[in-house]
Amino acid sequence: MATLRQPSDGRCLISCMAPSIFAFLSLLTMIVSATAQEGVEPPNVKRCMPKAVKHGSLPKHLTVGPQKGEKATGYSPLISFQVLESGNVADAHVKRSSGFADIDTYALEWIQGTKYNARSGCGVIETEASVSIHWTPGK
Repeated sequence: MATLRQPSDGRCLISCMAPSIFAFLSLLTMIVSATAQEGVEPPNVKRCMPKAVKHGSLPKHLTVGPQKGEKATGYSPLISFQVLESGNVADAHVKRSSGFADIDTYALEWIQGTKYNARSGCGVIETEASVSIHWTPGK
């Protein structure tokens, strides 16, 4: 590791300026942050919280079984997605697989078919959901 030494004539190099550079950058950051936030009200947390108003549907008879080469990961599928201000779901994709393509596809389609309440002025929310499938005997 290279070290900086003070020159013999008594002048300081970078090590002597580091505290003042740090203080200047900190002050500059605070000024920029204050300027960016000036006159901007933070969104109302309660109003901006997304609420599902319609869930995606699944076929009545799921034909799920392991395909050749598939092996359970021991996890439920984890779907990553965005909730737009309009309440629509965008950019949904499988972040963690269950190991079974059919189950991952059903989970992804269920999330993509979910509709949330409109939240004008709240921005896009990036989130994820672990989708659990509960099997019940057919009637």
